[in-house]
Amino acid sequence: MSLAERAFNLLLGLSVLSWAMLGLTMTTEVRPLAIRAAIAGLNLVVGALILIRSRAQLHGSPASCMAGIPALIIAGWAIRIAPTDWPLQTQWLFLAGTLLAIASFVYLGRSFAILPAVRDIVTRGPYRFVRHPAYLGELLMILACCLAAQHVFSLGPILAAIPLVALRIHAEERVIATSESYTKYATQVRWRLVPLLW
Repeated sequence: MSLAERAFNLLLGLSVLSWAMLGLTMTTEVRPLAIRAAIAGLNLVVGALILIRSRAQLHGSPASCMAGIPALIIAGWAIRIAPTDWPLQTQWLFLAGTLLAIASFVYLGRSFAILPAVRDIVTRGPYRFVRHPAYLGELLMILACCLAAQHVFSLGPILAAIPLVALRIHAEERVIATSESYTKYATQVRWRLVPLLW
């Protein structure tokens, strides 16, 4: 790994770790503690994995990287529209999505990436059932945010997120399909996101 890539990972990883701490300690934060703790836990895992991730064997093109950005923005939008007083059921749904995303990231370990890149292919844990379980967790979190708002117009983020996550998956798979081990894995695990559906 080049010095520039190590420096980038260090700065980005420490930045995301700081978000975890700030999310728990900010006195102006009004979300329920369970939601704040879930987001902090997710940021903690993401920050740590950025710090330890392995060198990419191949980076995605600028176009494939840009294809993933809108889905990230939608996730931020969803959390912003969520009310300060979440119904308990939506908190549980958010926690389930967060735990699925965290478990998926932990199984990825040093292969973790935010943008499309080829690293070692992971086939265990939730990756035995679907090829992109972290994105399923992300969609559950976005859905929970939308349902917590309890208004028909609050469904906008999830309606936008579904095709944007599909676009992100296609862009990512075009990059990682260059790996022979991923091609073999894709024949063994047919479903990308939701078993029996897609």
